[in-house]
Amino acid sequence: MTTSILNMNDYTVKLSEAAEWALCARYGIERTKHDSKPYDEASDVDAGDVRISVKTSSFTLMAGSRCEGRKDFDAIWELYAAKVHSNWFAYVTQDGICYMMSLDEFKELVYMFCMLTRDSTKNGGLPKIQARKETKKMRKWLAERAA
Repeated sequence: MTTSILNMNDYTVKLSEAAEWALCARYGIERTKHDSKPYDEASDVDAGDVRISVKTSSFTLMAGSRCEGRKDFDAIWELYAAKVHSNWFAYVTQDGICYMMSLDEFKELVYMFCMLTRDSTKNGGLPKIQARKETKKMRKWLAERAA
């Protein structure tokens, strides 16, 4: 796992979008607008061989409607891992520290700091995996693995 500091002060959008823009700038990718494509079709940052999924506090791994009927944590993770387009995963803290990790490292993060929840009833109420809000414990865990 590696770390870097992202300059997100130039962006007046929510944290996850600012992190995407900052990573695009770092990789020399010109971006004109934010897109929201499914996890199995595209990455948040696509720099050729480097395809990055960007996550921030309280991220949703994938919407319940994309879980193909799977209802338990392990089955949803396995589906995600088998289909995800990205080959790198960036968790960006609220203070702009970017932790780049492999799928195996990201799995550790997911299993440590995510929980099985449900989409809202308006969105079908299906099970999904969602991260808890960023905490000191999470930041410490990330920093220890990046050292």
